[in-house]
Amino acid sequence: MYKHGKRLAGTGLTAAALVLLVASPAVASPLFCGAGRGLTAQNAVQGALDDAQNSAQSEGFYGACTLSGEPQIFEVFDDPYFGHIFRAQVNVTCLP
Repeated sequence: MYKHGKRLAGTGLTAAALVLLVASPAVASPLFCGAGRGLTAQNAVQGALDDAQNSAQSEGFYGACTLSGEPQIFEVFDDPYFGHIFRAQVNVTCLP
């Protein structure tokens, strides 16, 4: 596009970004985050995986979920309700 004899550089970039935005859902699924807690680290991670999978299903991704990165595990010694517990956070990608 031209405006007052000068080409606007932004229009080409905008069109390219729009094409990438439209094509991206077919290429990769979004990243879903989940959180959980438990008396053991394993229980906390499992709860976080279940939470992330539920989030993915609410967006229409009912296929298998794959862990993206390492789970983050936090040990808490003074929780006001449960005392000594573990909290976990995971990121997953899921198939439609």
